[in-house]
Amino acid sequence: MAGASSNPARLALGSYQTALCVVPPAHICRDIDRLRSSHDKAYGRWPAHVNLIYPFVTIESLPQAVDQIRSKLNTLADTEEDPGGFDMNFESTDSFSHRHNNTVFLAPIGFDHGLKRLRSFVLEALGQDAVLPSSPSDEEIYHPHLTIGQSSTEGAEYLMSKASFLLPLKWRVEELMILAREQPQIQDGTLVGEMRAWGVISLPKHGYCEFKQSLDLRSRPRTAEAKGSGGEGGRLSAPQAETTYRFSELASIWEPVRPPKPTAPDGSVQKQSTITISSYNVLVEPTFSPSSDRYPLLTRILVSEPALSDIVTLQEVSDAFLSHLLGQDSIRRRWPFVTHGPPDQEGIGPLASLRNIVVLSRWNFRWEWLPLERKHKGTPILIFEDIGIWNGLPSAHTAETRGPKTEVDFLPIVVAGVHLTSGLTDGAIAAKKSQLNAIVSYLSTAYPQNPWIIAGDFNLTTSTVTIREAIKSKSISPEAANTLSSLETLLSDARLSDSWFVARTETTSTFESSAQPKASEDTHDGEEGATFNPMENALAAEMAGSSLGNRPQRYDRILVKGEGLLKVTGFSMFGFPKEGAGPSDSESEDRESQSRYGSDHWGIRAALKIDPDLRTKQTTDIEKQLVSLEPTKAPRSLADIAVLKSCLAKHAMLPTESEIDLRREVFELLKRILQQSPPAQEPAAVHEAPPVMTAKPAIPLVIVPVGSYGLGVWNSGSDIDCLCVGSLSSKTFLTLARQRLRKAADLGVKVLRTVKAASGTMLELEIKGVKLDLQYCPATKIAESWAEVNKLPPSDPLFDLSISSLKKLNAFRDMDYLQQTIPDLAVFRLAHRFIKTWAQQRGIYSTRFGYLGGIHITLLLSRVCKLLFRDAGAITAADIICTFFKHYSKGFDWKSEMAFDPFFHTQRPRYQRSVAREPAVILSLHAPAINVAHAASSPSVRTLVEELKRTDRLIEEENITWLKLIDGEEEEGLSPALRSGALDFLKSYNSYIKIDVQYWGTSLAKGSSIIGLIRITDLNRKLPDIHARIWPARFTHTDNISSNDDGMDYHGCYLIGLAKGGKVGGNDTSTSEADRSAKRLAQEALRLALEGFTEMIRGDEKYYDARTTWVEVSHTKQTDLGGLGLDRRDWGTFAINDDSDTTSEDDNDADDTNEPELPAKSKSKSNPKSKNPAHSTPKPHKLRPAHEILHRLLWDPAMDASDHVVGYEDRFVGTREIPVERWKTESTDEEFIPMHRVMYFRRKSDGVKVWERGKVGSMDA
Repeated sequence: MAGASSNPARLALGSYQTALCVVPPAHICRDIDRLRSSHDKAYGRWPAHVNLIYPFVTIESLPQAVDQIRSKLNTLADTEEDPGGFDMNFESTDSFSHRHNNTVFLAPIGFDHGLKRLRSFVLEALGQDAVLPSSPSDEEIYHPHLTIGQSSTEGAEYLMSKASFLLPLKWRVEELMILAREQPQIQDGTLVGEMRAWGVISLPKHGYCEFKQSLDLRSRPRTAEAKGSGGEGGRLSAPQAETTYRFSELASIWEPVRPPKPTAPDGSVQKQSTITISSYNVLVEPTFSPSSDRYPLLTRILVSEPALSDIVTLQEVSDAFLSHLLGQDSIRRRWPFVTHGPPDQEGIGPLASLRNIVVLSRWNFRWEWLPLERKHKGTPILIFEDIGIWNGLPSAHTAETRGPKTEVDFLPIVVAGVHLTSGLTDGAIAAKKSQLNAIVSYLSTAYPQNPWIIAGDFNLTTSTVTIREAIKSKSISPEAANTLSSLETLLSDARLSDSWFVARTETTSTFESSAQPKASEDTHDGEEGATFNPMENALAAEMAGSSLGNRPQRYDRILVKGEGLLKVTGFSMFGFPKEGAGPSDSESEDRESQSRYGSDHWGIRAALKIDPDLRTKQTTDIEKQLVSLEPTKAPRSLADIAVLKSCLAKHAMLPTESEIDLRREVFELLKRILQQSPPAQEPAAVHEAPPVMTAKPAIPLVIVPVGSYGLGVWNSGSDIDCLCVGSLSSKTFLTLARQRLRKAADLGVKVLRTVKAASGTMLELEIKGVKLDLQYCPATKIAESWAEVNKLPPSDPLFDLSISSLKKLNAFRDMDYLQQTIPDLAVFRLAHRFIKTWAQQRGIYSTRFGYLGGIHITLLLSRVCKLLFRDAGAITAADIICTFFKHYSKGFDWKSEMAFDPFFHTQRPRYQRSVAREPAVILSLHAPAINVAHAASSPSVRTLVEELKRTDRLIEEENITWLKLIDGEEEEGLSPALRSGALDFLKSYNSYIKIDVQYWGTSLAKGSSIIGLIRITDLNRKLPDIHARIWPARFTHTDNISSNDDGMDYHGCYLIGLAKGGKVGGNDTSTSEADRSAKRLAQEALRLALEGFTEMIRGDEKYYDARTTWVEVSHTKQTDLGGLGLDRRDWGTFAINDDSDTTSEDDNDADDTNEPELPAKSKSKSNPKSKNPAHSTPKPHKLRPAHEILHRLLWDPAMDASDHVVGYEDRFVGTREIPVERWKTESTDEEFIPMHRVMYFRRKSDGVKVWERGKVGSMDA
């Protein structure tokens, strides 16, 4: 044996398919491999190791090499040169410099003597020249090291700093491992293949050296399984079980904690009723200039009230930040459990990457790491074993009731943290798709029935402006853009709901931060709710620069698959400059802190309700009202949103920057004029400008935009609808408003006229060429509490107002609710503008004639948007428009269904529909809920449905365009004054009712009101077999359009198309005597109807003035119409005497104010005789409306409500009485009775009627 040992056979050392090395123990490999997985290109092919000899012998020579090495080591056993076991010590990091990169490694202390001696003995055993440890030349030949990874030259220092968290590193070397390459291949000139354990040689123990062959590396740390193949299908290997850390107050360190055991059928679960989860990308510091300046601010933000949650997912967490964060007492107390311990704590080690995902929790959990396709990417999967739902039996069942043979599974809540690949390139989009596929695929396979929460930075570009510019600049291909859009479908197909969408549509308790930017005119599709906003966040602007990413993006999301356990109840954002500002020694320091940003992202938080019985409750709650709305995908020819916007711009539906600025200026000017305090004396001249108020006005007066301007769906031709709320009476306000507005005439202010509208008296104004409608709501308490109004529940006593006041106030309340709950306002606004343009072009935009109006489109479209976003997630304006036409033309039964917001009316509204009088019902929101389509008739609804179906058919045509949907086919020689919809109307009917109107007056107010003459309800009733469709705009002969009517003599006509039996177009070819007789009867009925129609018009004293107007009604054939075009002229000119200072609003509209009437002395100046009582005519007592009497009885401390009853008219049994205290004022209440049916109020104690309708009573004084 000695001879063989002294002269061993010489074995060549040149094979790269084998290696002899030292491998660290498993617990050390775990920390090393966490870092190698992100930085070492050999990870997955080589285990963590220190090479002893590489290249080694050929695979065929391995058995002989083992025998010779064992023989040598056995010979040395129990001698002074016995290598035995020895310690490996690493206390520093270093790097090798290569041509294009650096290799970072851990270096053993000095030139490790034990390893060098062992290497010398092995070389001798293989017949090679042994190199002594003291030989200088050996340092050039052999450099023992443990590779961590590769980096650029600039990044070497960063990777070395991460590797230093592994130090000091020490283990006892007691064996050598032989690695052999499995299935070697050549790729790009490099030999690749996994290095597997071929055998292990133990160092001599008790004089003997053992050998074990064919060890499976899976019994040791094996990184190959973590690599996986990736791909779109997410075909990755099983996730790796990881360690959860818990803070030990006793030891004051973070310690590994045993994960909770899966809940058994007889086990107990945590009785949590709510759960909050937040996500925050904290923005990692650059490797070349790391700074910890933001760390204290980030910590304060996380523990601030808007951010506090039960589970926190953080992205872009660095070693330094995590070490700082987990060292804070406030963090340790709130979240004692965490996925990663502090890297600076001994024995824990560094995080895997520069940008890491870390999850903090109030509750214990077990977790897995799901590696993704791209380097550095993966997803932590947390399983909360004692929070979840029982599968198979209701949660109320106990272990005893289940029985020993019942199979019951507990399904815990699963939380996944994500941080997808960033960037907007074809490759980045493909990577996002692969990563999302992998996550969803794994969760669907491993946890198919569990409730999921996926939270983090999805890095999905949402701004359509950014995507369009990226396609235009060829940064991405159109196919990649389609792939990006398909990711939303992937998420919805997995039944994942976006908590931001759900909170906006299904809850009224979204606790949004007051600092959160609201959607404005500058907000484009996909930008609302942005969490990365360079326009508002200085750090985001710095990160985005001038690139394509400088638009707001909603990168961060919290997705929920509730599975009958979780229900989203709220959503908020945090991280705004004012949040997280801690106490400071001076005001300047406080201001400086408030102006800083913690990150380039805003954080997000979702509140969830945990209800094991949610599955059964959903069938009785809102789910009953939610119809399943299948999204209609827009055809490719309609997919380009830029083309849609271009089409709308052509029709002047998209306001320009100058128009936006002008309306802002006009609205602010109106506020300044109206909110000034009443002057102590009259100005010296009427041309003096009103003073600009800098202090709070003496009289509470709130002025807000409502209608299309308030909702942001206005165009250049839209008025600004304004609502004023104050403490003055209506009469006082209107008088003062007219005075102040007229004094501002030099500022371009005109009071056009006073209009008696259905909702009350309003002023029509014009300021700098912009029309405004000004309406007033008298409500003192509302004005004084305005800042809180939109936060109060609908049932709050503050809204106990008169019906007329509520209707006015609801214009704002409904608008505010829609702005808060419509998922993507920019998308909604774009779709709204298109539908309005379409309706105008097709002649069905007129509430007067029972067609669509702005409020109709708003309520119908918002319903579609909410249902779509709830089921399908983010969706484009083009898809919404196509779905709108499909749903309301085919999927909605106008005769039997009511259109209402199912997220506001969580139970079916108690609205009693009159089928005969209400062919369409579109309900408003806040009580009293009214049918905004009350003017609709059967013919108008039929016309609307026909137009919806026509457009739906056009959408399905090949190569359809937006312009064709609106304008139809272009015809040569078409008059500019005749749009295609009007041309279709003029060609669609054989005969028309022609209403010729002549007007020779000068008043613009009277000229504009002539349309009020035309009402076709009676016509429809008298001719039930004829379908009558009116075109809502005025026609005139083309000669009149081009002429200049200086003589103020206007001539035009309105047309009503007639179709027998509902058949539009075609000729009557009936030849039988019966048919001819029926035709004669129909013509006679038509003649009589027209005569009655004419008499009705000429007898209308409100709109018809024989001194300035002539109207003639005739039955005209299509061929006799002549050349007509649409008349866009204003009939008349503005004159200041168009307006009247008198109004009878107080007679019809109750005031919810305590404001007295104007002083009598204001009237004495114009009527001196009023000073003499003899010349005064005594005025009768004003008859107070019933609701005022009711309010006084209920709220006046001097009145005893329990001593009074209400007498009212019952439609079936006559007069009945009910105690005042039982009277219901809410229209949605089952016992609600309209106030107009109140006949009297009677005092029970003496039987006296204190108020009786039509009579003066004691309470009228």
